[in-house]
Amino acid sequence: MNTEEIRKQVGHRIKVRRVELQLEQRELGDLMGVPQSRVSDWERGRRAVRLDAAMALAKALQTTVAYLVGEAPRV
Repeated sequence: MNTEEIRKQVGHRIKVRRVELQLEQRELGDLMGVPQSRVSDWERGRRAVRLDAAMALAKALQTTVAYLVGEAPRV
């Protein structure tokens, strides 16, 4: 899997969990202290998620970094 595919996979998993938790992108951004546009970029695979952001995302989305990167099954 190349870098772009990984970014898209991570973005898809972020979106899935966000929707499951009934959060808007803006709400997730507010929880993390980032703009809604950053959440959108992550979900679309246009921007890689840094490790510190992945850890904050996992906490906000009530999951694990391993799930977000595809190394663990669903939450």
